[in-house]
Amino acid sequence: MTREIASAYTDARDPKLAADALCEQLVDVDPVALAYFASCHQDGAALGARLRAAYPGACVVGCTTAGELTDRAWLTDSVSALALGRGKVRRAATALARFDGGVAQGIARAGAQLSAAMGVDLRELDPQRYVGVLLIEGLRMHEEAANDALGNLGPMLSFVGGSAGDDGAFERTQVFCNGEASDDGAVLLLLEVAVPFVVSKTSSFEPASGEHVVTRADSAQRIVYELDGRPVREVYAAQVGVQPAALGEQVFMAHPWGLMIDGKPWIRSPQRVLPDGGLKFYCEILEGMRVHVMRSTGLVEGTRRELAQVRAQLGDKLSGGFAFNCILRRKEIEAMHMQSAFIESFAHLQMAGFHTYGESWLGHMNQTLTSLWFA
Repeated sequence: MTREIASAYTDARDPKLAADALCEQLVDVDPVALAYFASCHQDGAALGARLRAAYPGACVVGCTTAGELTDRAWLTDSVSALALGRGKVRRAATALARFDGGVAQGIARAGAQLSAAMGVDLRELDPQRYVGVLLIEGLRMHEEAANDALGNLGPMLSFVGGSAGDDGAFERTQVFCNGEASDDGAVLLLLEVAVPFVVSKTSSFEPASGEHVVTRADSAQRIVYELDGRPVREVYAAQVGVQPAALGEQVFMAHPWGLMIDGKPWIRSPQRVLPDGGLKFYCEILEGMRVHVMRSTGLVEGTRRELAQVRAQLGDKLSGGFAFNCILRRKEIEAMHMQSAFIESFAHLQMAGFHTYGESWLGHMNQTLTSLWFA
């Protein structure tokens, strides 16, 4: 019997051995689309070329990671993959958006390729039938511009995904599209879905402070200098109960900032304090934004609550999907030794994904799990 959705993983380093191992696990799948997520220690481009050769009728996309996930395993230095057959996806199209000539221009060219492949303008696609996956290079700070450009091309369509990683080295990330590779671009995968689907996000935080206003920032560099007209270090440190000199990764992870939209937090995570007193973030923050300092509400519990809501929408037919989990959530999970509990949240599903350098859906965010689930 042919399966219509299946996950696979391998820790084989050699591209041929890795491709063979994945194909063996997917032997009973005839994929329309195949996404793989590979450690930077793998040869992701060579692996993608072998998978494309194995499945010439499928769209094969991928990226480098900060760790990999499936419904059965918490992985590092490995490859995870998800294959979608025609029972889940009627048609798929993919394009590599190269950003060397500008982000908006690269997204526009890739969007035109998708429109040509589907035979219809992206603006005319039914958002109940079509959904996109976005895999974007993770170090050049192009996520906001790419999401904005996608919103202009297909304002009713959802593109969900994450930013490629390199296992925390922050040196080079890549995306892969049908055997091509780029370290300055994004892969767009557009799916005409044959079953009900749900895009979800969870960040497991709530406001720990009142609202603050960003009064001085360098948004292009993701730096905030003043909050409520005062030096950002002083205001932030006072809110979390530490001295400014004590601000660091543990404080940042426990108390990111959040925009509250319709009662839901959209997280912006601090990265480091700069010598000039600015606070650099992993995500863009604009002057005039109203933000809250946040506190955790329980990561694993929040993930399970979100999946319960997905099941409420898709019912017992929920079969699996993609999961894009922030590297900072990975660090929290590992620090609390919750790897098994987190993976158990996805029991009885076919899931593959990776730990990201940022998450995308309607914009760019941090410390979030964005997902795409299929009935």
